[in-house]
Amino acid sequence: MLEAEAAASVIICPSNPFVSVAPILDLQDTWRRMREQSGPVVAVSPIVAGMALKGPAAKMMQELDMPSTALAVAEFYQRVYPGLLQGFVIDHADEASADAVRQLGLEVLVTATVMKDVHDKQALARDVLAFVSDLTAL
Repeated sequence: MLEAEAAASVIICPSNPFVSVAPILDLQDTWRRMREQSGPVVAVSPIVAGMALKGPAAKMMQELDMPSTALAVAEFYQRVYPGLLQGFVIDHADEASADAVRQLGLEVLVTATVMKDVHDKQALARDVLAFVSDLTAL
């Protein structure tokens, strides 16, 4: 196994947690190594207002008898990869679930996560990086 230099922090971008993120986290116990690093690990929810903006995540969640919500994504990460995440990013449309995500033991950032153009992408990146910086300071 190749040894990687420790990361200051890790951001899991808004992607399907089942078919895109989980295979990477499961590879050679990557998630355990990420959990043991000193910097925070943060995930951005791929579900906004009950819908996946791209791909089959929402449909897969329904087929797995899971609600298609940002909260259910956070619960999945906490159940399957306990202790991995310190923070979770949700869209303004899902702000009502912020307290429930916090009850899972995660810090929460509520911001605009829908990226329609370069400006949106840059704004989300700035917000998430500032969130990670705040978590690092804790």
